[in-house]
Amino acid sequence: MASENVVIRAARPGDCEEILRMIKELAVYEKMPEKATLTEEALRDDAFGDQPYYRALVAEVGSNLTDRTKLIGYAMYYFCYCPWLGRGIYLEDFYVEPAHRGRGIGTSIMKEVAKIGVKHRCNKMQWVCLNWNDVAVKFYQKHGGKDVTVEEKWHLFRMDQQELAAFARE
Repeated sequence: MASENVVIRAARPGDCEEILRMIKELAVYEKMPEKATLTEEALRDDAFGDQPYYRALVAEVGSNLTDRTKLIGYAMYYFCYCPWLGRGIYLEDFYVEPAHRGRGIGTSIMKEVAKIGVKHRCNKMQWVCLNWNDVAVKFYQKHGGKDVTVEEKWHLFRMDQQELAAFARE
């Protein structure tokens, strides 16, 4: 096998097709493929339009023997605010292709998001994880993540588009 070099970099508009491919792979893994309805155009507009709603990093692998590169992972994040602590960074989505796991790529991506948070004077980084994903839970705990569901007894609530629109009309 050819030697590969992995680079973690900010996503560019041309990366959206590959990011969407990985989002769909993650949705299959999370047993919710029907929920991944986002389009490449929306993904691009929402990150690179006039008012970005998220930012992303990608992991790109290139071979020493060719000039070809391939995206093998990504992290989507955005800044948030906590009235108790102030600035925060929210890790919305995080994925490394299965064939490239166990080589420190996920740690490198997550560490880059953490560095961005520190650079922007964030007081916390937050994310969610499915309760059955023991591999991810152990990964996050290994890197200092705390399960606030257990420790602080928080519940995460959500309104999807239909509920949001109905509530707004009331």
